[in-house]
Amino acid sequence: MTVDDHDVAGFQGLMKSLNLDSDQFKEYDATKFPTYSFQELSNLKLEIESQLRILFNLLSQKYGADMETNLVTADGFPRNDIDVVTIRLIRVQIIRLKNDYKELLKVIDSKMEEEFAKRQTEVGNNHDQTKTESRSSQSEPTIPFAQVREVISGGPAQTAGLKEGDLIVIFDNDIHALNHDKLSKLVERVRSKPGEKLHLKIKRGGEALNLVLDTSVTWDGKGIGCRIIPV
Repeated sequence: MTVDDHDVAGFQGLMKSLNLDSDQFKEYDATKFPTYSFQELSNLKLEIESQLRILFNLLSQKYGADMETNLVTADGFPRNDIDVVTIRLIRVQIIRLKNDYKELLKVIDSKMEEEFAKRQTEVGNNHDQTKTESRSSQSEPTIPFAQVREVISGGPAQTAGLKEGDLIVIFDNDIHALNHDKLSKLVERVRSKPGEKLHLKIKRGGEALNLVLDTSVTWDGKGIGCRIIPV
């Protein structure tokens, strides 16, 4: 049994011990994605997103951890105040799914380009708006990558309508779960756009919201007026 096989077996055993259906957490072969129809790819996208939501919630709500939580003490020993083995198994599965999700979005984009190229040949150039809307609805990530904490009164974050606990799905139109690079891209974007408006897509209690973060808001503090942590 390889290390990967051991992780898979351990994860399946964990799901059963939590009374969760281990069959809903699948292993994917990304090399087969290009052979799927567009509808199959769309269904697969929803399937992976559902699995990721369950695992992220399990990681944070049951085990009090996230993808960045240290699993060892300062002197290099496993922590005894958290379930290190279980957290690691869940993280490994999340990483696998995120990698599959990233490859899936690439294939969906490619399929979209092929489909629109065919339509352009058939009906000309009158479908630009349809193309934009379809690409947005089919390939846009929906998995949160960051959470809002400590919203300061009077700051840009509060003015934009952000609240404690909001989950950020897309930041400034193109920063999301697959490319935020441990939030460094988000920080760089804020610093590179002083005084500009940044468009955010967030989730709050299961509801999807679009907000505008205006960094030109005058206030007594620094930054955007809240703390943002990875999920």
